[in-house]
Amino acid sequence: MRLRVIKRLETSRKIMILVRISSVFAALMTASIVFLVYGLNPVDVYSSIFYNAFATRIGVTESVVRMIPLLLVSSGLALVFRTGFWNIGAEGQLLAGAMAAYVIAVNYGSLPSALLIPILFSIGFAAGAAWGIPPAILRAKLNVNEVISTLMLYYILYWVFQHLIHGPWKAKEKVGQLTYGGFAHTEVIPEASHLPLIDGTRIHWPTLLIAVITSILAYLILRKTPWGFEMRAIGSNPDAASAAGMSYMRTVVLAMVVSGGLAGIAGVGELCGVQKRFTPEFLSGYGFSGIITAWLGGNNPLSLIVTNFLYGGLLVGGEYIMITYRLPIGVVDLFNGIILFFILAGEFLVRYRVVRG
Repeated sequence: MRLRVIKRLETSRKIMILVRISSVFAALMTASIVFLVYGLNPVDVYSSIFYNAFATRIGVTESVVRMIPLLLVSSGLALVFRTGFWNIGAEGQLLAGAMAAYVIAVNYGSLPSALLIPILFSIGFAAGAAWGIPPAILRAKLNVNEVISTLMLYYILYWVFQHLIHGPWKAKEKVGQLTYGGFAHTEVIPEASHLPLIDGTRIHWPTLLIAVITSILAYLILRKTPWGFEMRAIGSNPDAASAAGMSYMRTVVLAMVVSGGLAGIAGVGELCGVQKRFTPEFLSGYGFSGIITAWLGGNNPLSLIVTNFLYGGLLVGGEYIMITYRLPIGVVDLFNGIILFFILAGEFLVRYRVVRG
């Protein structure tokens, strides 16, 4: 039997919802095989994940903590994905924002918090945007594949980061009269640069506020502005958009400024709101997980608020089962990878249909 793949001229909302729900269901069924291999009942595992993520106070607040960087990253990705530009390097843009904020926090930590914190967010946005612009220009001018360039830029910065925290940025420790470089981590950033928290939680509310507002603004930009129309037009049919006088380079570069900038703010939130210093494990994969949630939310910035909260809960629940059932961390990563694989496969079916003949 011969099968052909045909691009859908139009995809109904019903099919989009059905495909995405089916993708998540298929991913959970596939992941169940992994849990069975470890001798675990998948129903018990999934029950533990959802109970500890969404039915306890700590679980809910920790789900919000995870949601903050995911929402910032995926809101930016939702914009740039609409242009047909595949920014896979949000992890690097997040790191760029955090590193820039660290430099400012260490050197200007004597400033009052009311002045220093807005500066940190601004410099984090600028650094993330700057790290995202080169791939957009390379794509527009030289047709360089952005999947490769954004990902490679991440690895470049990652190894620079590793060099700094193992060398020039490594904290000095004192034993008696001796001062030496200790473990591979930096000094804790000055207290003035610490983001305020909601009492009794780890929720750094300034970043949460920025994340929610920017997701609403991203929705309004996409739906209510000429720039949003250009992004959707270029993403749907770049040749027709170009013939209509729309600039591919201007639109994509601006989208990458916003996307990289929001990832940079997410990095500031992680450094100044959660971790307070750099360690080799500073990166938690939010830049890559944001790709999953952007797709899960259908690249709709408003729906991303709910999607990222649920996905943040899955991360919290995943850590819980890793401890409770003594699973290796690779199993949790495999769980996330299975979800991403089925989401991407589902998106293929949203855009194309398979027919006989």
